[in-house]
Amino acid sequence: PPPRSEEEVTPLTQEEEVEGHVEGAVEVEVEAESDASEGAGATPSSSSSSSSSSLGGKVGKVATFVLFSGAMVSMVTMPQLFGTPFGTKDSTDLSTSMKGVPTLTLDNAHTRRTGRVLGDGMYKRNIAQVHKPTRMALDASSSPVVWKVDGEVLAATPTMEVEHTFTKLGKHTVEAGDYEFTVDSVAVRYEIRDLDDDDREGYFKALRSFYDISQDEGEALYGETYKSSDYLVREHIYGAADMACDHWHDDAGILNHHVAVTWQMEQSLRAIDPTTAAHYWDYTRDAAMDYEWYESDIFGDDWFGTAHPSNKDHILDTGRFAFTKVKTDARGFSNVTNPYGVLRSPWNTNPVPYVLRSNYTNDKAYDGYTSFPSCSEFSDYVGEDLAYVLNALNGQLHGPVHIMIGGQWDLSSKWSSYMNEMTFADNFLLLAKVLWRVGFLRVPDYCSTDTPHSDCVTSCPEEYRNGMNATEIFAAAHLGRDTADSDWLTKLDDYGFTHEDLLDEICHIGSPGEMFTSAAPQDPTFWPLHGNAERFVQYLRLLDEEDIATFNQTWGYHHDSNIPSDTHLVCDWGNQDPAHDLSMPTCIHETCPGHKEDDVLPFTGLFSDQSGLYTNKDMYKFTDPKDTYMPYVYDSLDYWEGCTGGSMLDSAIQHGKLGASASVSGDAAGASSLVNALKSFRERTFDGMYGKKKASSSAASTTMSLSSSSSQPAIVYGTGAGEVPPDAIAQPNGGLEPGR
Repeated sequence: PPPRSEEEVTPLTQEEEVEGHVEGAVEVEVEAESDASEGAGATPSSSSSSSSSSLGGKVGKVATFVLFSGAMVSMVTMPQLFGTPFGTKDSTDLSTSMKGVPTLTLDNAHTRRTGRVLGDGMYKRNIAQVHKPTRMALDASSSPVVWKVDGEVLAATPTMEVEHTFTKLGKHTVEAGDYEFTVDSVAVRYEIRDLDDDDREGYFKALRSFYDISQDEGEALYGETYKSSDYLVREHIYGAADMACDHWHDDAGILNHHVAVTWQMEQSLRAIDPTTAAHYWDYTRDAAMDYEWYESDIFGDDWFGTAHPSNKDHILDTGRFAFTKVKTDARGFSNVTNPYGVLRSPWNTNPVPYVLRSNYTNDKAYDGYTSFPSCSEFSDYVGEDLAYVLNALNGQLHGPVHIMIGGQWDLSSKWSSYMNEMTFADNFLLLAKVLWRVGFLRVPDYCSTDTPHSDCVTSCPEEYRNGMNATEIFAAAHLGRDTADSDWLTKLDDYGFTHEDLLDEICHIGSPGEMFTSAAPQDPTFWPLHGNAERFVQYLRLLDEEDIATFNQTWGYHHDSNIPSDTHLVCDWGNQDPAHDLSMPTCIHETCPGHKEDDVLPFTGLFSDQSGLYTNKDMYKFTDPKDTYMPYVYDSLDYWEGCTGGSMLDSAIQHGKLGASASVSGDAAGASSLVNALKSFRERTFDGMYGKKKASSSAASTTMSLSSSSSQPAIVYGTGAGEVPPDAIAQPNGGLEPGR
């Protein structure tokens, strides 16, 4: 791929953000003081006001999670960014007070084709997709004008609308005659199937290159901040395959970690091709269709490839991503590898250096699932607290997709019938990871490349048992209740198995596919998987903001009592070497670092001038859909094609989630009021739509901007003043931020 020039800036620099907030900061200060005097205002450090609307029988709106009380962590200084109000509802109808002021609307080829505005109209700002033509138009009551973008004249002929391609992320000033508007240029994440053929092909080509370009090659092409697939796989392994605990999953940090790593990947993807983005996969669409889940277009050869390779090694061997390599000889690159030095979870001792998949988990087809998580499952969490939503996003609403694609094999065939009666085939691996962290399960330290896989496997050696039998080990590892199937021990007798047999088989992990491991980003399906989670939470935050559905955002996590991976254990190995020392770790019940509100996250290069690490609190603030920190948006928030009528809110109402929040509890009138409230919100005008009178305007410019002709001039289309096609520009450092 060709290197690119500084024309493309990814992501937003603080300076760009500050420029867009400075003017508003003064106004906000005054407004905040005024609101405070009336007792109704909310600053960036305050929670939103209470509301009488509630969900599922809840009464009153619990105070919204407090985001930011001033600075971030001590090493991050970005005070200028917090000049915009947060958590304040603004439902003012501006159409009357702004009568006679021109309004601006924006669209692009995608929104015209689908008939849906970006974000379903829920992002209340002027949004243009970076590196794609955007049509800007004034309302019919306006007169033709001369258009400028950031001071550059687009065309001398006055027109009612103009097409322009923004090539820099961030805020831009659009002048239309005597009025000016602020437009946010962002990457837009679309559902993959909603892309047109050219954009979809561009996405897949960039993603394939992302997997082919090594870290060294990427830095040479795009600058030292480029993060390769190997880099991000390693980052995920460091967090999820730590012997102490899982810093990314099974607790409140689940969403922020995956938002941040996807954001990092998007920057690398857009360094390769600035016209694309980290598009998402709405798998609830597949759940609503009458085909089998593995027949989805997603698994076509031109897309992500088959979900169930037919070869004996389970290598993804057909299609665009055939033989996607897993890094070998990785010990010098990563502190965590498997015994062969392959960049995998340490307990995944498979030596085959390619992406692996199976839709059977220990002989149980699809791990017992018949379809992907559905719209109704998502809508069941409309109105629930953040703690419950995060738990669902960790498991029910996205976990099955990982297991159904990854799978697990190489266990003894004698367990096949037992596994098919049980409903916890995936628990074998989850239980094994617990045994590994508490010290009973051990991994070979080193296996040469000519060592057969059958001789390089995990086990639970006698010397680490301290005289305990299998039943005592299950109890010591807190596994007695940690399974979704209550019959997992009692059914052993029916098949002639003992607790010892079960322990031996669990300790022999076998071979899980990438998506069922802490090296999941090695599989290309990992990247579009998590967009559903982020846009769902954005949607819930806006529904709460509009008093349509309550969303208590107090930081926390609802822990299940029967999920093997959700143990609440943090194990301290000290200076011990698990490969050689016979001593055991000290494990205590504690929240794993990375999940508490003020825990710092490991992600660098998110903003150009990032000088330290952000916390969970910071990341949650950045992703507030009412703010403009993030350099991307989603194409839709309420629209989910797999929902009845295509609306998440409609689905929530139909499944009884919103009856109690209606003004007339549970009746049709109450439900209708919620639908109307959402419709009103989506269609409501916002301040940025209305032009701001320029401070001064010369007579010459006034003359140029207005036309006395009764006929409307032709529309002006083009790539924008002073712009050239991105591929024609040499872009040192890919426009990415300096430093790592």
